[in-house]
Amino acid sequence: MSLLCNTNIQEIVKDRVTGKVARIGGRMNQLLDYNNCKVTDINIIDGGYGKVRNLLSVKSIKSMLRTAIRQTRQEMVYLLHGEREMRDRKTVILDLHFASNQPNIQHKFDASISSNMIEHSPNPIWLLLNFYFITKEGGYQYHAIPNYRYTFDEFRKPTTLEHIIDDFKKMIWFNDETHVEDYTMSAIDKNGYQCEFHKTYPVSYPFMHMHVFDEVNVRELAEYMFEEATVDCIRNDEYSDNLLILKNKLNTNFLKEHSNLIEKYKEFIQNYKANDTNSTLK
Repeated sequence: MSLLCNTNIQEIVKDRVTGKVARIGGRMNQLLDYNNCKVTDINIIDGGYGKVRNLLSVKSIKSMLRTAIRQTRQEMVYLLHGEREMRDRKTVILDLHFASNQPNIQHKFDASISSNMIEHSPNPIWLLLNFYFITKEGGYQYHAIPNYRYTFDEFRKPTTLEHIIDDFKKMIWFNDETHVEDYTMSAIDKNGYQCEFHKTYPVSYPFMHMHVFDEVNVRELAEYMFEEATVDCIRNDEYSDNLLILKNKLNTNFLKEHSNLIEKYKEFIQNYKANDTNSTLK
């Protein structure tokens, strides 16, 4: 393991990410010890964060059988490896951008964690706010976000904090095409890693990296929104991620500037038609 910024993030994660934990976007094994965690997985039905199938929502007998077999296998793996492994039967099927409209999970969890998810969001500030909504005040968020230098984003430039703030103020939504050309240039044309993937999946949310991160803009974004944050970068044969752990308390300047806008987002989410992918926040 190699932590490039030499912080004490490993000790903070061990001490703070405990209790009831919401895991979003798939396995989050970077530095995390699950011995003191009770995990609930939150994921979307199908997308860039993995596939989840709810047994009760499956219509055909064949599909239901496949899902039942997979869930049985998940239970067997769970018996061997514990909370580190995902189980569909414990999954809340939800795109986290809509968590503000889910009263059953408001400030429910002691901590929330995500792996390789935030870069998929067209509106990272709104997404991080939804992590805030589901995490107890004073709890902790822990995120792994790919470092562009070591991924198929290598030919892009890190997104500026100003751009991310502007996306939030303009209430950018899923149909944003601002980054398609830039992403295609790097991930498909030059690096090539995503070429085969996008023969099946469109270059759009949630199947592409909307924004590009390094340890600098991750720290800037966290400090813009929250009172306390630690950022490092892990680089080894398995991971090449920016690691962010932050105390789940919004800073007063952010709240003062954006409290009205946050309420406007919540109102939109309340009225949003889930099947209308062309809906906008305008």
